[in-house]
Amino acid sequence: MKRIILIGFIIALSINAFAQDVEGMRVDQKMTYAQVVAKFGKPDTYQKQYDEFGLSEEYYYGKTWFHFEETGKFKNFVIKDRRFAALTLDIDGGIRVGDPLSKLDNFKYGKPKCVPDSENGDTLYSLYNNCDDHVYLRVRDGIIVTIFYYYPV
Repeated sequence: MKRIILIGFIIALSINAFAQDVEGMRVDQKMTYAQVVAKFGKPDTYQKQYDEFGLSEEYYYGKTWFHFEETGKFKNFVIKDRRFAALTLDIDGGIRVGDPLSKLDNFKYGKPKCVPDSENGDTLYSLYNNCDDHVYLRVRDGIIVTIFYYYPV
């Protein structure tokens, strides 16, 4: 029985080990408007609305977008400039728009996987750890042009 519990614990740790984050702000982390502004500065555009789950917020910094739901839980992001680094908890210095895709050749969870999709001649890659939590990279000529994550439903 102890062995089964240990194996389950190891599997749970490995599933949750891949940290989807922006500058250390983890997906599902709760933050207030004041905390987001203290961390990233005042957004160019801020929108909020209330629904059955609480407050839903969107922060725009240029073309970069952060989405919070359930009154402060960080859920989704789209990064389109070098201002913000993603995956800083898994990669020293994180990855940024403008970095070469080859920066992820030795990513501890495996190389990015090509996903059948294209937009404007770009190639889409997925980073994941065998679960539904995918971070996607839109790449053009070997350079990352967009980093995005949508919380799985």
